[in-house]
Amino acid sequence: MHRRVWVPLVALLLVAGCGPDAPEPPKPADGTDLAACADGLCEVSAPVGAKMALPERTNVESVHVQSVDAESVVLIARGIGKRQGGSCSGRCEASGAGKDFKARLWAGGELTYNDLSIKLLGVGDRAAVLKFTPQ
Repeated sequence: MHRRVWVPLVALLLVAGCGPDAPEPPKPADGTDLAACADGLCEVSAPVGAKMALPERTNVESVHVQSVDAESVVLIARGIGKRQGGSCSGRCEASGAGKDFKARLWAGGELTYNDLSIKLLGVGDRAAVLKFTPQ
């Protein structure tokens, strides 16, 4: 009787491990140094809970990593100033409320909010590799 249970269990474990591996995310130029984003131009690996402070000229106070899964990241950008506006390109979903702009990005997806662009370069090891560029 034990043999009947173990054979399907072992087969299931073998099949589960045979799927395609997710590609490794690129190595970010600034590593895990979130302070590198202080000038608005950085490429960092940001885990859940990370908060990047940004320069006033981007009209974005900060970006917070709300969640990361195997394929995507959810970000909340907090705007400053009277003008608030954002958009997505590539694989991206976004919505805004007040000064907050929430976006879910998949690899290659890009969020533009006020005067800042954020692109998801990849995900891995429970962190998102993000590229920030002032506009």
